Amino acid sequence: MNFNQLMKQAQQMQRKVNKVKKEFESKEFEFESQQGVVQGKINGKLEIVELNIDNQMLNIENKELLQDLIVVSLNETIQKVSQEKEDTLNKVTNGVDVSAFL
Repeated sequence: MNFNQLMKQAQQMQRKVNKVKKEFESKEFEFESQQGVVQGKINGKLEIVELNIDNQMLNIENKELLQDLIVVSLNETIQKVSQEKEDTLNKVTNGVDVSAFL
């Protein structure tokens, strides 16, 4: 394999990775706290796109519990989305680490 062929393959892989990454970033992932008090959606770019809080939790006595539920729910979802993104990209690149190009 000559250098030109290698570069062509690398460019093709880069285009494919960029396409998959763009598609992934537009996906939405739902999250919900264990008690169902906090619900919402986060996209593949790890941006919160929707957040719903049960009205019963909207009082000062529940403030710390509500904050904890939000943090835990979002962190769990971020971990799941990050893992799914990594798995998706690994399928495209056959396990080749392309993180330097992303």
